[in-house]
Amino acid sequence: MKKILVILILALVAGCAAKEEPFDPVAKFKEGEGYMRKESFEKARKAYQEIQEKATDRSYDADIMLRIADTYFGEEKYDEALVEYQSFLNFHPVNRDAPYAQYQIAMCSYNEIDTIDRDPEVTRTALKEFQKLLQKYPKSSYEEAANKYSSVCKDKLSEYEFYVGRFYHKKGSYGAAVGRFEKLLRDFPGSTAEKDALYYAGLSYVELSAREKGKEEQAGRKTQAFKTFETLVNKYPSMRGEVAPIMSRLQSK
Repeated sequence: MKKILVILILALVAGCAAKEEPFDPVAKFKEGEGYMRKESFEKARKAYQEIQEKATDRSYDADIMLRIADTYFGEEKYDEALVEYQSFLNFHPVNRDAPYAQYQIAMCSYNEIDTIDRDPEVTRTALKEFQKLLQKYPKSSYEEAANKYSSVCKDKLSEYEFYVGRFYHKKGSYGAAVGRFEKLLRDFPGSTAEKDALYYAGLSYVELSAREKGKEEQAGRKTQAFKTFETLVNKYPSMRGEVAPIMSRLQSK
């Protein structure tokens, strides 16, 4: 009797298993998209990952990889998102969404940019990734945004160089200050920090000229100062009144 009961139970279980509905990746994808719209990113990710595990049709792979990356980005888990976007590009470098993935890689770094007194490495990384987008995917729909954010990154990097240069100037380390200001002017022409960099570079050269013992060295520093101020007033005429007296003194000595 017990054996018959066990057999009946097993048959019932088998029957239930046989009636289990096949996995529907389309329905599961719609479920994930619904969670995305509600910004329930973890639930959305689980739905997408279930498709990865259960769907036999591999045509979903690219879209699912990208959407999983988007869930991490939505949660501001930029390190995880970057890994997923890069993985997508590694497997699907010519996919129609490759420009989007590259744009998102750049945005992962851009969204972590801090104040100008902090290490600017993340800003450099963001700029590099935006430039990669512009080079690899010209004329993409992300070109305008990439150019805009690239300009922001360049301005922030110029502001960092100015911040460090100004620190050295206040400290009286005029040689080091000039090095920073000149680097800023060379690497980021037309940046928001250019005017101030020219002004303080000129002042730094004036201070350096006063420290030189040889006449030729003094004259050389004064010439550098004068040329720097000349560039300043040519580019920013509003500064003429402030630097004209200094330029006159440099010429009269």
